Amino acid sequence: MIILAALLLGILTGARTFMALALVSGYALVIAPQPLIPAFGWLSEWWAFVPLAALAGLELWGDKQPRTPSRTETGGVLARLIAAAVAGAALGGLLPAVAGILGAAAGTYGCAFLRAWLAARLDSDFRAALAEDALAICGSLAVLVWLV
Repeated sequence: MIILAALLLGILTGARTFMALALVSGYALVIAPQPLIPAFGWLSEWWAFVPLAALAGLELWGDKQPRTPSRTETGGVLARLIAAAVAGAALGGLLPAVAGILGAAAGTYGCAFLRAWLAARLDSDFRAALAEDALAICGSLAVLVWLV
């Protein structure tokens, strides 16, 4: 189940880079510190959660700004791969980290396609971005609650 959770969190990291990692940190801090492997126990500390939550919040705002670069540029892809790898590794080690990376690779391009499709259907990139926000937040929470 942890590998599936890491894969799904990786896919959702394709929508919002820091959301899944911030929620894994919050989950470890508030709900269940046990799932974190010892090397990633630092994610269950306030000093890790607060900046991750701030980054996730800033990303929600920044994503809607006209000058925000595409997630498919090198920096955006690498950030997503790293965030998903850390989230997966924190939940279960090497195999979940790899699953997170694979999910993030697919999710980066899949969520970009979904966003463009939604923007065309809704006649608004802003509305599509809000829908993508909801997917990243609710999806990540659902994965943590039901699969971890």
